[in-house]
Amino acid sequence: MPRKPSTRKTHAARERIAKLREALGEIELLCSGSLSERMMKCGKPGCRCATDPSARHGPYYEWGRMRAGKLVHRYVTAEQAKTLREAIDNHRLVKKLLRAWEIDSELLIDAEQPTES
Repeated sequence: MPRKPSTRKTHAARERIAKLREALGEIELLCSGSLSERMMKCGKPGCRCATDPSARHGPYYEWGRMRAGKLVHRYVTAEQAKTLREAIDNHRLVKKLLRAWEIDSELLIDAEQPTES
């Protein structure tokens, strides 16, 4: 006897949630925000960077994020920037995975407790 379509859908949703849990458990570092790479003028009038854009100093890396409802920035080293890029990518991935989990959760809730018309 074939399964009901709703049973197949709920089984598939539970499998997707299990995979989401597994994927989330593999993530180590997580940071929100954005990372900027900049070449800057030093401000010394006799320095070439004042007139020649190719002579600017850097790169300098700046990490911007929201903290307590305010946008804050901080300079980071090149090595920290590399790690931050991964952590920021992980944050975006986690948000995407959570949205998928939410969709499957709604499907399961609707299948287990149908809405009244």
